[in-house]
Amino acid sequence: MPKPRSRFVFALTLLAAVATDASAQDLPTGPARIYVPFAPGGPSDVLARILADLLSAYWGGRSVLVENRPGAGTIVATAALAKAPPDGSTFMLATNSFLINPALNLKLPYDTVNDFVPITMIATQPIALVATKSFPAETVAELIAIAKRAGEPLNYTSPGPRSSTHLAGEMLQQRAGFKMTHINYNGSAPALTDVIAGRVPLMFDVWHSAKRYVDSGDLKLIAGAGLDPLPGAAAKPTIAATFAGFNVIAFNAAIGPAGIPRPVLEKLSADIRAVIDSHAFADKTANLGIDAKGNTPAELGDWMRQEIEKWVQIVKEANLKAE
Repeated sequence: MPKPRSRFVFALTLLAAVATDASAQDLPTGPARIYVPFAPGGPSDVLARILADLLSAYWGGRSVLVENRPGAGTIVATAALAKAPPDGSTFMLATNSFLINPALNLKLPYDTVNDFVPITMIATQPIALVATKSFPAETVAELIAIAKRAGEPLNYTSPGPRSSTHLAGEMLQQRAGFKMTHINYNGSAPALTDVIAGRVPLMFDVWHSAKRYVDSGDLKLIAGAGLDPLPGAAAKPTIAATFAGFNVIAFNAAIGPAGIPRPVLEKLSADIRAVIDSHAFADKTANLGIDAKGNTPAELGDWMRQEIEKWVQIVKEANLKAE
């Protein structure tokens, strides 16, 4: 199987040729479906239901259904999407796992780069590096100095193994030249509990999840993991201030099955962007800690290509394997 990076570049280059010709730019009139690769109640599910309600209104009352298809680290939903009709009626809220899974050399039941088309980014969330309040470092530079003096690797955690937050720690180790050991947890809540208790000193987590504990003094903020300053902590330097280009964020993006006619794809993308740019969407997502932002299929595809390239290199150097 060709490497993900080369095939994704090829797929993007030939997007116009691969898309089926279509003269009509109207979307299907039947029910639309949004696949969510997680169980009901989580952040992606909440976002999908807000989007579904507003899209339904935008489309004049057309039914927009949210289908939860959890399992296998988002692979179940993604495999179902690959087999969905390519008519613009079905799309999925992809997350970081969609781009990380192919880097893990998993035996996926689909081709990540050829079985799907990018539609639009929907929202991003910043990620932060936090520490137990007694941790002696205040900055990335101080953390690195402590890590290099330590007789054994520092422990750190995240909401889950092989997640973007786990890989943010691998990326920092590789850029800074020191070692850490990832302690596996299943979810943000139990990991945060142990970091607050001092059982694990460091954690990469979505800022929206960790911020309340930083504000209360239960955790210490070391740095943001994205290019932009963290909301509510703009004075705190990012990791990118020390290591240029360091950028790890959480995201939700709309992707569809390959073969959607290009005019339909462009129409679907434009309609979703109109909704996420609306005041109603901003109001309904104000407490979710997201930055709502749309882009074109080509722009999203270019960003996804770069992310796949990044994760392939990080995973390879860290010698990570799927369990």
